[in-house]
Amino acid sequence: MRAKALVVSLIAVIVVLGILAVPCVNAGASGGKVSGKISWKFLLYLDADNSLDVYAGAHHVSVVESDFVELMSVGSTNDAVAYVLVDRYAGPANLYKVLPGKMQEITDFALNGKEANMGDPATLRSFVSYTFKASPSEHTLLVFWDHGSPRGVAWDDHTSDAGGTDFLSQWEVVQALSGYKIDVIGADECNVGHTEVAYEYAIGLQTEYLVAAETYTGWRGFPYDALLRELTKSPSMTPREVAMMMVEQTQILLNKPPYSGERINSHSAVDLAQIPQLVASLKGLTNLLTPNMDIYAGTVSKARGAAQYCYGANAMNVVDLGTFVERISSEARSQEVLDACNAVLAGLDAAIVSLHATGSTDHMLTGLGIGLPNHSWEMSSYYPDFAFAGQGWMDFLEAYWAAAGSI
Repeated sequence: MRAKALVVSLIAVIVVLGILAVPCVNAGASGGKVSGKISWKFLLYLDADNSLDVYAGAHHVSVVESDFVELMSVGSTNDAVAYVLVDRYAGPANLYKVLPGKMQEITDFALNGKEANMGDPATLRSFVSYTFKASPSEHTLLVFWDHGSPRGVAWDDHTSDAGGTDFLSQWEVVQALSGYKIDVIGADECNVGHTEVAYEYAIGLQTEYLVAAETYTGWRGFPYDALLRELTKSPSMTPREVAMMMVEQTQILLNKPPYSGERINSHSAVDLAQIPQLVASLKGLTNLLTPNMDIYAGTVSKARGAAQYCYGANAMNVVDLGTFVERISSEARSQEVLDACNAVLAGLDAAIVSLHATGSTDHMLTGLGIGLPNHSWEMSSYYPDFAFAGQGWMDFLEAYWAAAGSI
């Protein structure tokens, strides 16, 4: 799930006073090009063809157009260019290039003006393919704006003029982005920051960093004006610096009124190059616990309880990875298990390069969630399709369920 709050600022007031119809000008293919060398390309896959295309907050501001206004307050430069593919609940999809003060419609984009299926990997690939040709750049930041979960992103309630629903599974994201170097992927969505997703991206994509929440992302979401302003101000930033900047700027926004009331937000920047080693270390731990589950089932159960966090975690059967392993280590029955726990925690520390948690989550979250149902019948049918599930984790879960009588 993802939701966005009102923008209580002059920008929001401007929206209310009359920029609810986003100003735009038409452009053909040449409209998507920037002369000179581009350092960063910022792509926003804005799927609002669902329950998120709403007016929110005391000023009754459109959450989609408030983000447009934020982006237009900065615009593209010769060093950093921004594009938005948006599909709203009512009306067709449109591709825009963000300019200072206006959204420039790209009329020769194949899906422009049509009821696009944002849950189709072909739609995502067409967006990336067009913008990569129109604006070649050294680095690319791609952000998904929508409802999210460990299973997927981009839920679309109108996949065609005849209706229908769809979403992008994490495997379809990998399929759509195959062959493209996306330096940073951001998820302005709930529940994407999980071990299973990070591992899928790490082994399947040419992507260095993932910026996502393992729990809730509030109504306010990412501060798009701040993100684009930092990119245009410092286009020489590395992918690592951009990922960390995204977490920092979001934390700055959510630490001050009125957004500080959103007390269960979290975001982390994940170094995907570190994820395979983290998963290998976790496999080393589960390889020790699985054959000895008769003596460790109680420890696993207590660790699972300690690692649960707020906002639907129980319903989704996910826990915080770091907290879970820390609790296992506190009851380790051997030095070998303790060493294995420490290896996992060291791997997690290396993978999480920046972490933001607020309010009730600041002592609960360490940067990545992980699926851990308490009963076999609570396991989602798709879960074994994650590559991570085959790295000893399914064997561990099945042994736990058997020992706990939860099969």
